[in-house]
Amino acid sequence: MERDDKSLESKKFMSFLIPNQRQIHGFILLLVANRTDADDILQDTLAEMWNKFHEYEEGTNFVSWGLTIAKYKVYQFIRKNKSHRLYFDHQILELLQQESASKQGRHTFQETLDVLKECVSKLQSKEKEMLQMRYEQNLTFEGIAAQSGVSVPAIFKALGRIHARLARCIDLTLRLRGAV
Repeated sequence: MERDDKSLESKKFMSFLIPNQRQIHGFILLLVANRTDADDILQDTLAEMWNKFHEYEEGTNFVSWGLTIAKYKVYQFIRKNKSHRLYFDHQILELLQQESASKQGRHTFQETLDVLKECVSKLQSKEKEMLQMRYEQNLTFEGIAAQSGVSVPAIFKALGRIHARLARCIDLTLRLRGAV
């Protein structure tokens, strides 16, 4: 009887996972530059999802649940591999996760990434420069402040405003495209 229960549980898990695995993988790919690393993180994520499947509440958003686990697996990977980094800060990451979970496939990750690039291109040159320092050069807030001649709190606030603008731009653009 126990074997039948495990088989049933496995089938249920797979019925949730199969239609959503690409979305979870795409989310990880947005955050990790290397496809091999993303594949490894996906495997860790899927293993964790299976181990915690008994905690998943049927009827709730499976994708959102999976993306939350994936997000923490990416954080774990980044901490272990200091040479890697996230390309977006927590606010952008949260927006992408919410957007992904709520749309359930209406927008692909590539569409979301393309929209993010469009939104970044609309920023002022100083804002783009600040994002480049933070995410391409991987500078800390202190490093950006030192290079810019501005206080750390000012950099923190400026990046917060930039992230908020990007989040609004992404949301609005995807909504408009969804209406067409």
